[in-house]
Amino acid sequence: MTGIALARARLEDAPAVAAFQTLAWQQTYRGLIDDTLLDVPAEDRVGRWAERIGSGSRSVTIAWQIDSVVGVASTSVDDPPRAGLPATELSTLYLRRDVQGIGLGSRLLHAAIGDDDAHLLVFEVNERARAFYERRGFQPEGVVLHDAGTGLGERRWVRRRPTG
Repeated sequence: MTGIALARARLEDAPAVAAFQTLAWQQTYRGLIDDTLLDVPAEDRVGRWAERIGSGSRSVTIAWQIDSVVGVASTSVDDPPRAGLPATELSTLYLRRDVQGIGLGSRLLHAAIGDDDAHLLVFEVNERARAFYERRGFQPEGVVLHDAGTGLGERRWVRRRPTG
């Protein structure tokens, strides 16, 4: 994992984050969801990432290897929290395929949420992600939901640290 640095995203990083999200989704979900969702040009996602970063609605951490993005994690905080859930939502955790399995996901997760309570949504078909989160103390809660955008089932996973 040498040569991979983590940094908070700046507004000027939005194009790189958008391009990386496009790549990560293509690597992970090709053959599982409609190609039209995967083949959206990265340029069409830049505005949304710029708004998230610029407004502070998401805290975004980027894993850089030289001048390439190899991972992204983002969080948002609900104020007030949704009923029964921790305030922090892990909204994004993507890794480029060639850096999976080397501990970078754990580094990004820790940079994003530390040891705090948090929740996230995971597609049911993403067995690798489900196993990753389970090893880090997250547990599935509730029923499988239907993601209208992708057509996939997803479930909320929650990590609550023991109190006292």
